[in-house]
Amino acid sequence: MSLEIKYLPQQYRTVYNPVEIVLYETVSATRNYTGFAYLADVKDGSTTVGRLRVPPTTDGYGRFDMSGIMESYLSSDLGLLNGTNINTIYDNTNSYKDFTLEFGWVHYNTGSATYDIPQDVTFPDTTTDESYNLHVINASLPKYRREVVNFYDWQSTNYYQKYTDNNTTRKFLTNSPSGTSLNNSYNQKVMLTDQGYIYALYDHANDPLYRINIVILDNVGATRTIALAPPTGLGSLKHLRIPSAPGNLNKINPLSITGSSQPIITDNDVSYKIFFIDSGNNTVSEEFFFNIDTECRYEHRRLEFLNSLGGFDYFNFTKVSRHSEDIERKFFQTTPNDLTSTGSIDYSISNREKVQYYTKSMPKMKLTSDWIDYNTYNWLLELIESPEVYLMDSYTTPSGTKEIRRIPVKNINGNWEEKTNNADKLFNLEVDLEFGIDNFRQRF
Repeated sequence: MSLEIKYLPQQYRTVYNPVEIVLYETVSATRNYTGFAYLADVKDGSTTVGRLRVPPTTDGYGRFDMSGIMESYLSSDLGLLNGTNINTIYDNTNSYKDFTLEFGWVHYNTGSATYDIPQDVTFPDTTTDESYNLHVINASLPKYRREVVNFYDWQSTNYYQKYTDNNTTRKFLTNSPSGTSLNNSYNQKVMLTDQGYIYALYDHANDPLYRINIVILDNVGATRTIALAPPTGLGSLKHLRIPSAPGNLNKINPLSITGSSQPIITDNDVSYKIFFIDSGNNTVSEEFFFNIDTECRYEHRRLEFLNSLGGFDYFNFTKVSRHSEDIERKFFQTTPNDLTSTGSIDYSISNREKVQYYTKSMPKMKLTSDWIDYNTYNWLLELIESPEVYLMDSYTTPSGTKEIRRIPVKNINGNWEEKTNNADKLFNLEVDLEFGIDNFRQRF
C-alpha cells in the first residue's frame, strides 16, 4: 500500500525512552488533502488503549512517540520475602507488556468540517494497514553515561540482543559489577541471611532455558554444582526474576533441586556463581558471581533499588549506621492563662504563651559502605538516582521469628563523583536516607 513505515523501534524497547515511529504516505495527492494527518493506534490485544494523530512534517513524514501511552501500563516487580518452598523463577508481569501498533491516516471530507477516514483505507484494519508488534520493558536508559548501557547504543546497534541471545554473552538486567571467577575480590558480597534476586529478559521463541546452574566453592577449595529446574509453562514468560541471595536460595522448593538438598548455601561456603543452561547443556547466559561475607562487623544495612534496566539491585552498607529524626513543629500564639477568679493577674513563667499544635518527625538514616573499588562506586550512582528504594529491615515478629521487611525510602542523598582506575583506588560511599514515613505526635 502507499503508507510506508520508515522507522521502527527495536522490538524490545525501554519504555521511559522515546518509542518512536515514522510514517510516510507516498502518494502526494493524498498528503495534500485538506486536514491530512497520520494516525497510530496502540492496542493491548484487541483493545485500543490510545490513538495518536500528528500532521505531516514539511517533508511529509509522520513522527510519533508512543512512550507516554505505554509507560502507564508498566510498573515494577519486587521479589517475595520470607517465603518457603519458593519457585526457581518468577514472571515479572508488571515489568513488561506487549503492544500492537496499527497505522493509517485521516483528512477532511470535501465540504465538511469533520475528520473522516478515506475510502481507500479502513483504519485500523490489519489486512490493509501497516501494523507492528512491540515488547516494552520498564527501563529508562541514560542517553550518555560511561561504562553502562545507554539509550543510543540500545536503539542503533540492536544492543537488546545482548540480553536475549542464547549464548554466554547473554546479560542479566543489571549493571552491577560481578567479578570474573569464584572467590574474586570484585564479586558481589552477600551474607547468609540476605535476600535478593537477579532479573533477566527471556526470548522464549526457541525455549532455550532448561535449568539454572549454581556452582559453589567451599572453604576447603572443593566445588559442587546444583541444578535448579525452571517451573512448567516457562515459554509464556518474558521477564524473569530468579532467587540469587542465600536467604532466598535456601528456601527454594527441594523438589526443584538436583545435586543437593537444602540448604543450598551453607556457612562452609565462600563463593558461588549462577548461570543459565539449555537442553543441550550449553551455557546461555553470563555467569554472575557472589562471595559470602562472614565478617563480624556493625549491623549491616541492605538496600534494594530499581535499576535503569528494569530489574532490582542490592547493596550492603556494613560500616556504622546512624538513625536520626527531622522534627517539624508549628505553634499558635495565645493569651496566657494567668487571670485569677478574683480578677487579678497572676504572672508566672510557667504560663504557656505559645501552644504547639503540630509535631511531625521524619526518620532518617546515614549509611556508610565498606571499602569499595571504583567499578562498584560508579555503579552505585544507580542507587542514588533510583526512583524506588527500600531498606531491607531485619526484625523479630511477635511469634519470635526473624524476618525481613521493606521500609520505603522517600529520598536518598549522596555526594557522588565518578572514580577512575588510574586516579582512585579504594574508598567509602556515604548516603543519607529519608524514609517515606511521617510520625505525628499529640496536639496540645
